[in-house]
Amino acid sequence: MLLLLLIVVVSISVSFICSILEAVLLSLTPSFISQQKIDNPTLYPKLKKLRDKIDRPLAAILTLNTIAHTVGAAGVGAQVTHLYGSAYLGIASAVMTILILILSEIIPKVLGAKYWRRLSPILPTILNPMIILLAPFIWMSDLIMRLIGNSKDDANFRQEIKSLAGLAKELKAIEPKEQQVISNILDLDEVDLTTIMTPRVVTASIKPTITIEELKNLIDQNQFSRYPILDDDENPLGVFFRHDLVDLINSHDSLLEFAEKPPLVLPDSISAKSAFRKLLDEKQHLAFIYDEYGSWLGIITLEDILEKIIGEEIVDETDIVPDMRLLAKKRWEIRRKS
Repeated sequence: MLLLLLIVVVSISVSFICSILEAVLLSLTPSFISQQKIDNPTLYPKLKKLRDKIDRPLAAILTLNTIAHTVGAAGVGAQVTHLYGSAYLGIASAVMTILILILSEIIPKVLGAKYWRRLSPILPTILNPMIILLAPFIWMSDLIMRLIGNSKDDANFRQEIKSLAGLAKELKAIEPKEQQVISNILDLDEVDLTTIMTPRVVTASIKPTITIEELKNLIDQNQFSRYPILDDDENPLGVFFRHDLVDLINSHDSLLEFAEKPPLVLPDSISAKSAFRKLLDEKQHLAFIYDEYGSWLGIITLEDILEKIIGEEIVDETDIVPDMRLLAKKRWEIRRKS
Protein backbone atom coordinates (compact mmCIF):
# COMPACT_ATOMS: atom_id res chain seq x y z
CA MET A 1 0.00 0.00 0.00
CA LEU A 2 2.87 2.37 0.86
CA LEU A 3 4.49 1.71 -2.52
CA LEU A 4 1.19 2.47 -4.27
CA LEU A 5 0.89 5.84 -2.51
CA LEU A 6 4.54 6.61 -3.24
CA ILE A 7 4.05 5.95 -6.96
CA VAL A 8 0.95 8.18 -7.05
CA VAL A 9 2.65 11.03 -5.15
CA VAL A 10 5.88 10.92 -7.16
CA SER A 11 4.09 10.63 -10.51
CA ILE A 12 1.71 13.51 -9.82
CA SER A 13 4.46 15.67 -8.25
CA VAL A 14 6.74 15.31 -11.26
CA SER A 15 3.85 16.01 -13.61
CA PHE A 16 2.83 19.03 -11.48
CA ILE A 17 6.32 20.52 -11.80
CA CYS A 18 6.40 19.87 -15.55
CA SER A 19 3.01 21.52 -16.08
CA ILE A 20 3.85 24.62 -14.06
CA LEU A 21 7.21 24.97 -15.85
CA GLU A 22 5.46 24.71 -19.21
CA ALA A 23 2.90 27.37 -18.28
CA VAL A 24 5.57 29.77 -17.01
CA LEU A 25 7.80 29.20 -20.04
CA LEU A 26 4.99 29.81 -22.52
CA SER A 27 3.85 32.91 -20.61
CA LEU A 28 7.22 34.67 -20.90
CA THR A 29 6.97 37.73 -23.13
CA PRO A 30 9.82 39.37 -25.08
CA SER A 31 9.18 42.65 -23.25
CA PHE A 32 9.45 40.97 -19.83
CA ILE A 33 12.70 39.25 -20.80
CA SER A 34 14.13 42.52 -22.13
CA GLN A 35 13.17 44.27 -18.89
CA GLN A 36 15.38 41.81 -17.00
CA LYS A 37 18.42 43.55 -18.52
CA ILE A 38 17.71 46.29 -15.99
CA ASP A 39 15.89 44.46 -13.20
CA ASN A 40 17.92 41.24 -13.09
CA PRO A 41 20.97 41.22 -15.41
CA THR A 42 21.99 37.75 -14.22
CA LEU A 43 18.62 36.22 -15.07
CA TYR A 44 18.26 37.94 -18.45
CA PRO A 45 20.66 35.81 -20.56
CA LYS A 46 19.32 32.59 -19.02
CA LEU A 47 15.70 33.40 -19.81
CA LYS A 48 16.60 34.69 -23.27
CA LYS A 49 18.43 31.48 -24.11
CA LEU A 50 15.46 29.36 -23.01
CA ARG A 51 13.00 31.50 -24.95
CA ASP A 52 15.12 31.75 -28.11
CA LYS A 53 15.42 27.95 -28.28
CA ILE A 54 12.05 27.17 -26.76
CA ASP A 55 11.78 23.82 -28.60
CA ARG A 56 14.47 22.33 -26.39
CA PRO A 57 13.00 23.12 -22.93
CA LEU A 58 9.52 22.24 -24.20
CA ALA A 59 10.76 18.88 -25.47
CA ALA A 60 12.38 18.21 -22.08
CA ILE A 61 9.21 19.17 -20.18
CA LEU A 62 6.89 17.10 -22.35
CA THR A 63 9.23 14.11 -22.33
CA LEU A 64 9.52 14.04 -18.54
CA ASN A 65 5.78 14.66 -18.17
CA THR A 66 4.97 11.75 -20.49
CA ILE A 67 7.37 9.49 -18.62
CA ALA A 68 5.77 10.46 -15.30
CA HIS A 69 2.27 9.73 -16.62
CA THR A 70 3.22 6.45 -18.27
CA VAL A 71 5.33 5.05 -15.45
CA GLY A 72 2.84 6.29 -12.87
CA ALA A 73 -0.13 4.69 -14.61
CA ALA A 74 1.75 1.43 -15.14
CA GLY A 75 2.99 1.35 -11.54
CA VAL A 76 -0.44 2.13 -10.08
CA GLY A 77 -2.06 -0.52 -12.28
CA ALA A 78 0.46 -3.14 -11.24
CA GLN A 79 0.14 -2.33 -7.53
CA VAL A 80 -3.68 -2.25 -7.56
CA THR A 81 -3.80 -5.59 -9.36
CA HIS A 82 -1.31 -7.05 -6.89
CA LEU A 83 -3.11 -5.72 -3.79
CA TYR A 84 -6.79 -5.88 -4.74
CA GLY A 85 -7.03 -7.89 -7.92
CA SER A 86 -7.82 -6.92 -11.51
CA ALA A 87 -11.45 -6.14 -10.60
CA TYR A 88 -10.37 -2.79 -9.11
CA LEU A 89 -8.11 -1.83 -12.02
CA GLY A 90 -10.85 0.20 -13.74
CA ILE A 91 -11.64 2.15 -10.56
CA ALA A 92 -7.93 2.83 -9.97
CA SER A 93 -7.51 4.07 -13.55
CA ALA A 94 -10.47 6.44 -13.19
CA VAL A 95 -9.20 7.84 -9.88
CA MET A 96 -5.67 8.25 -11.28
CA THR A 97 -7.01 10.03 -14.36
CA ILE A 98 -8.97 12.51 -12.22
CA LEU A 99 -5.97 13.14 -9.95
CA ILE A 100 -3.68 13.73 -12.93
CA LEU A 101 -6.20 16.02 -14.61
CA ILE A 102 -6.79 18.19 -11.55
CA LEU A 103 -3.50 18.04 -9.62
CA SER A 104 -0.99 17.85 -12.45
CA GLU A 105 -2.70 19.69 -15.29
CA ILE A 106 -5.39 22.21 -14.34
CA ILE A 107 -4.05 23.55 -11.02
CA PRO A 108 -0.34 23.91 -11.96
CA LYS A 109 -1.09 25.48 -15.34
CA VAL A 110 -3.47 27.98 -13.79
CA LEU A 111 -0.85 28.83 -11.16
CA GLY A 112 1.90 29.10 -13.77
CA ALA A 113 -0.16 31.34 -16.03
CA LYS A 114 -1.13 33.59 -13.10
CA TYR A 115 2.20 33.85 -11.27
CA TRP A 116 4.63 33.40 -14.16
CA ARG A 117 6.51 36.62 -13.37
CA ARG A 118 7.29 35.48 -9.83
CA LEU A 119 8.10 31.93 -10.92
CA SER A 120 10.27 32.83 -13.92
CA PRO A 121 13.57 32.88 -11.93
CA ILE A 122 13.23 29.14 -11.20
CA LEU A 123 13.07 28.18 -14.88
CA PRO A 124 16.82 28.08 -15.62
CA THR A 125 17.56 26.26 -12.34
CA ILE A 126 15.22 23.37 -13.18
CA LEU A 127 15.10 23.34 -16.97
CA ASN A 128 18.83 23.42 -17.72
CA PRO A 129 19.53 20.15 -15.82
CA MET A 130 16.42 18.62 -17.42
CA ILE A 131 17.70 19.51 -20.89
CA ILE A 132 21.04 17.83 -20.14
CA LEU A 133 19.41 14.77 -18.56
CA LEU A 134 16.98 14.26 -21.43
CA ALA A 135 19.43 15.21 -24.19
CA PRO A 136 18.83 12.04 -26.31
CA PHE A 137 15.10 12.71 -26.48
CA ILE A 138 15.69 16.38 -27.28
CA TRP A 139 18.13 15.39 -30.02
CA MET A 140 15.50 13.14 -31.60
CA SER A 141 12.95 15.95 -31.34
CA ASP A 142 15.35 18.38 -33.05
CA LEU A 143 16.00 15.83 -35.79
CA ILE A 144 12.29 15.36 -36.46
CA MET A 145 11.71 19.12 -36.49
CA ARG A 146 14.53 19.59 -39.01
CA LEU A 147 13.01 16.91 -41.23
CA ILE A 148 9.58 18.51 -41.00
CA GLY A 149 10.98 22.00 -41.41
CA ASN A 150 10.69 24.88 -39.01
CA SER A 151 8.30 27.51 -40.30
CA LYS A 152 8.96 31.03 -39.11
CA ASP A 153 6.15 32.87 -37.43
CA ASP A 154 5.11 35.59 -39.85
CA ALA A 155 2.46 37.05 -37.57
CA ASN A 156 1.65 40.70 -37.91
CA PHE A 157 3.54 42.04 -34.91
CA ARG A 158 2.32 45.57 -35.56
CA GLN A 159 -1.28 44.42 -35.25
CA GLU A 160 -0.40 42.51 -32.08
CA ILE A 161 1.11 45.65 -30.54
CA LYS A 162 -2.02 47.63 -31.44
CA SER A 163 -4.18 44.91 -29.91
CA LEU A 164 -2.07 44.96 -26.75
CA ALA A 165 -2.44 48.73 -26.57
CA GLY A 166 -6.20 48.34 -26.92
CA LEU A 167 -6.24 45.74 -24.17
CA ALA A 168 -4.11 47.98 -21.93
CA LYS A 169 -6.61 50.79 -22.46
CA GLU A 170 -9.52 48.52 -21.51
CA LEU A 171 -7.66 47.46 -18.37
CA LYS A 172 -7.00 51.16 -17.64
CA ALA A 173 -3.24 50.54 -17.67
CA ILE A 174 -2.85 53.37 -20.20
CA GLU A 175 -5.00 56.37 -21.11
CA PRO A 176 -7.16 56.35 -24.28
CA LYS A 177 -4.98 59.10 -25.74
CA GLU A 178 -1.86 57.00 -25.18
CA GLN A 179 -3.48 54.05 -26.94
CA GLN A 180 -4.42 56.31 -29.84
CA VAL A 181 -0.85 57.61 -30.14
CA ILE A 182 0.55 54.06 -30.23
CA SER A 183 -1.90 53.05 -32.96
CA ASN A 184 -1.25 56.21 -34.98
CA ILE A 185 2.52 55.69 -34.84
CA LEU A 186 2.16 52.13 -36.11
CA ASP A 187 -0.19 53.29 -38.89
CA LEU A 188 2.09 56.15 -39.98
CA ASP A 189 3.61 54.03 -42.75
CA GLU A 190 0.18 53.81 -44.42
CA VAL A 191 -0.67 57.52 -44.21
CA ASP A 192 -0.68 59.38 -47.55
CA LEU A 193 1.28 62.64 -47.40
CA THR A 194 -1.41 64.52 -49.30
CA THR A 195 -3.93 63.85 -46.51
CA ILE A 196 -1.88 65.65 -43.85
CA MET A 197 0.15 68.26 -45.76
CA THR A 198 -0.70 71.95 -45.96
CA PRO A 199 -2.15 72.43 -49.49
CA ARG A 200 -0.57 74.99 -51.78
CA VAL A 201 -3.75 77.11 -51.94
CA VAL A 202 -3.39 78.02 -48.27
CA THR A 203 0.39 78.09 -48.14
CA ALA A 204 1.91 81.53 -47.61
CA SER A 205 4.65 81.17 -50.21
CA ILE A 206 6.80 84.06 -51.39
CA LYS A 207 8.77 85.00 -54.50
CA PRO A 208 12.45 85.97 -54.27
CA THR A 209 11.52 89.36 -55.75
CA ILE A 210 9.07 90.24 -52.97
CA THR A 211 9.61 93.68 -51.44
CA ILE A 212 10.35 94.21 -47.76
CA GLU A 213 7.01 95.95 -47.28
CA GLU A 214 5.11 93.12 -48.95
CA LEU A 215 6.97 90.57 -46.85
CA LYS A 216 6.19 92.46 -43.63
CA ASN A 217 2.49 92.59 -44.53
CA LEU A 218 2.45 88.88 -45.38
CA ILE A 219 4.07 87.96 -42.08
CA ASP A 220 1.69 90.21 -40.14
CA GLN A 221 -1.29 88.56 -41.82
CA ASN A 222 -0.20 84.95 -41.38
CA GLN A 223 2.18 84.82 -38.40
CA PHE A 224 3.83 81.62 -39.67
CA SER A 225 7.37 80.90 -38.53
CA ARG A 226 8.54 79.69 -41.98
CA TYR A 227 7.69 80.79 -45.52
CA PRO A 228 8.54 78.67 -48.60
CA ILE A 229 10.30 80.55 -51.38
CA LEU A 230 9.48 79.59 -54.98
CA ASP A 231 10.40 81.06 -58.36
CA ASP A 232 7.91 81.88 -61.11
CA ASP A 233 7.89 78.23 -62.25
CA GLU A 234 7.17 77.05 -58.70
CA ASN A 235 10.60 75.55 -58.23
CA PRO A 236 11.67 75.55 -54.57
CA LEU A 237 14.46 77.98 -53.70
CA GLY A 238 14.49 77.80 -49.91
CA VAL A 239 12.63 78.65 -46.73
CA PHE A 240 12.58 82.07 -45.07
CA PHE A 241 12.36 82.32 -41.27
CA ARG A 242 10.19 85.03 -39.74
CA HIS A 243 12.80 85.81 -37.08
CA ASP A 244 15.22 86.82 -39.86
CA LEU A 245 13.00 89.71 -40.97
CA VAL A 246 14.76 92.33 -38.82
CA ASP A 247 18.18 91.21 -40.06
CA LEU A 248 16.90 91.31 -43.65
CA ILE A 249 15.60 94.86 -43.19
CA ASN A 250 18.91 96.06 -41.68
CA SER A 251 21.04 94.40 -44.33
CA HIS A 252 21.46 95.02 -48.02
CA ASP A 253 21.41 91.33 -48.88
CA SER A 254 18.77 89.62 -50.98
CA LEU A 255 16.00 87.47 -49.56
CA LEU A 256 17.71 84.28 -50.71
CA GLU A 257 20.77 85.09 -48.60
CA PHE A 258 18.60 84.50 -45.52
CA ALA A 259 16.83 81.42 -46.89
CA GLU A 260 17.36 77.93 -45.56
CA LYS A 261 19.01 76.12 -48.46
CA PRO A 262 18.92 73.70 -50.09
CA PRO A 263 15.19 73.11 -49.67
CA LEU A 264 13.99 69.58 -48.96
CA VAL A 265 11.81 68.21 -51.76
CA LEU A 266 9.72 65.05 -51.34
CA PRO A 267 7.46 63.15 -53.77
CA ASP A 268 3.81 62.76 -52.84
CA SER A 269 4.15 58.98 -53.27
CA ILE A 270 6.06 58.38 -50.02
CA SER A 271 4.39 57.70 -46.69
CA ALA A 272 4.17 60.04 -43.73
CA LYS A 273 6.60 57.76 -41.89
CA SER A 274 9.22 58.11 -44.65
CA ALA A 275 8.72 61.87 -44.75
CA PHE A 276 9.12 62.07 -40.97
CA ARG A 277 12.36 60.09 -41.15
CA LYS A 278 13.64 62.27 -44.00
CA LEU A 279 12.86 65.51 -42.16
CA LEU A 280 14.70 64.27 -39.08
CA ASP A 281 17.69 62.97 -41.06
CA GLU A 282 18.03 66.24 -42.98
CA LYS A 283 17.39 68.30 -39.81
CA GLN A 284 14.62 70.17 -41.60
CA HIS A 285 11.27 71.35 -40.28
CA LEU A 286 9.58 71.81 -43.66
CA ALA A 287 9.60 70.03 -47.01
CA PHE A 288 8.09 70.83 -50.42
CA ILE A 289 5.74 68.18 -51.84
CA TYR A 290 5.62 67.58 -55.61
CA ASP A 291 3.67 65.07 -57.68
CA GLU A 292 5.07 62.81 -60.39
CA TYR A 293 4.59 65.52 -63.02
CA GLY A 294 6.62 68.09 -61.09
CA SER A 295 3.65 70.12 -59.91
CA TRP A 296 3.92 71.69 -56.48
CA LEU A 297 1.19 70.34 -54.21
CA GLY A 298 2.00 71.96 -50.87
CA ILE A 299 4.28 71.61 -47.88
CA ILE A 300 4.66 69.11 -45.06
CA THR A 301 6.07 70.03 -41.67
CA LEU A 302 7.08 68.12 -38.58
CA GLU A 303 4.05 69.68 -36.89
CA ASP A 304 1.71 68.15 -39.50
CA ILE A 305 3.08 64.68 -38.81
CA LEU A 306 3.04 65.15 -35.04
CA GLU A 307 -0.60 66.22 -35.27
CA LYS A 308 -1.35 62.97 -37.08
CA ILE A 309 0.44 61.00 -34.36
CA ILE A 310 -1.32 62.61 -31.40
CA GLY A 311 -4.65 62.70 -33.21
CA GLU A 312 -5.45 66.39 -32.77
CA GLU A 313 -4.47 69.78 -34.12
CA ILE A 314 -1.59 71.60 -32.45
CA VAL A 315 -2.94 75.12 -32.12
CA ASP A 316 -1.07 78.05 -30.59
CA GLU A 317 -1.72 81.78 -30.34
CA THR A 318 -0.29 82.39 -33.84
CA ASP A 319 -2.59 79.97 -35.67
CA ILE A 320 -5.29 81.73 -37.66
CA VAL A 321 -7.27 78.53 -38.30
CA PRO A 322 -6.82 75.13 -36.64
CA ASP A 323 -6.93 73.04 -39.84
CA MET A 324 -5.31 74.38 -43.01
CA ARG A 325 -6.64 71.48 -45.09
CA LEU A 326 -10.19 72.36 -44.09
CA LEU A 327 -9.54 75.99 -45.04
CA ALA A 328 -8.22 74.86 -48.43
CA LYS A 329 -11.43 72.91 -49.08
CA LYS A 330 -13.57 75.91 -48.13
CA ARG A 331 -11.62 78.19 -50.45
CA TRP A 332 -11.96 75.66 -53.28
CA GLU A 333 -15.72 75.50 -52.73
CA ILE A 334 -15.93 79.28 -52.88
CA ARG A 335 -13.94 79.41 -56.15
CA ARG A 336 -15.97 76.56 -57.65
CA LYS A 337 -19.27 78.30 -56.96
CA SER A 338 -18.10 81.71 -58.16
